[in-house]
Amino acid sequence: MRRNTPLFLLIVGLFPFLTGFDGPEAREALDTVFRNLYSPDMLVAVELRIDEGQPDAEDVTFAYGRKNKGGETRTLVYTGDGSRDASRLLLFQRPGAQDRAFASEGTRGQVRAVSVGRHKGSLFGSDFNYADFRAHSAADYRIEVLGEDRIGGEACRVLRLRPIEGPYTMLLAWVSQERPVMLRTDYFDEQGLWKRYRARPQDIERNFDWWVPMQDEMIDLRSGRHTVRQVRNILIGTDVPDDAFTLTQLARGRLPSF
Repeated sequence: MRRNTPLFLLIVGLFPFLTGFDGPEAREALDTVFRNLYSPDMLVAVELRIDEGQPDAEDVTFAYGRKNKGGETRTLVYTGDGSRDASRLLLFQRPGAQDRAFASEGTRGQVRAVSVGRHKGSLFGSDFNYADFRAHSAADYRIEVLGEDRIGGEACRVLRLRPIEGPYTMLLAWVSQERPVMLRTDYFDEQGLWKRYRARPQDIERNFDWWVPMQDEMIDLRSGRHTVRQVRNILIGTDVPDDAFTLTQLARGRLPSF
């Protein structure tokens, strides 16, 4: 049976001048995507549908927030609606420094430092992991331009990304040329192709100056399992409280409810 050659490979063959290693244009495009994802202060309420389409599919609700202050990015992840017995994790990131992560559960006020390792751990049993929620920049990757493609009618630049660290050895990223978003990312580890992220163009909405995937999914290509992520509520900008992103509030279990 004849196989169809992927469109972006045809384009690479026909227009080799589109390809090459790194380059300021590709790096700036990637940084623009990451700024759209990680620069705004935000709170997001999320529903995960794990093993979508299967009889034993599971629903998990959680929320995450991000705050940028003094050159440091703080990411807070917590289960449920933010009640004081919720499981919660606070991640501190600063350029050039190792990530620091702290966890707390219940109402006893105990906070413990945790190792996030290579960030490979599953997020609430889903096909997303902690590496997928860290803030990133183009400086975290070696970049190669492979060519151009279209997803859902939207023009994309296809990039090969080689992370400097983390659970992935390589990513193939479809970066929209019309707005600062990724519509697809293929993730590789030492064993080869592992996962695929997808966001349909029609599911990405503008919220003030930011583009937000209101629904997307992560597929484990080895097991066939996949997780659908649905944004239920989102708050961006000045209304995101500063004090929610501190170890004191983490211990107290006083988390944003919105």
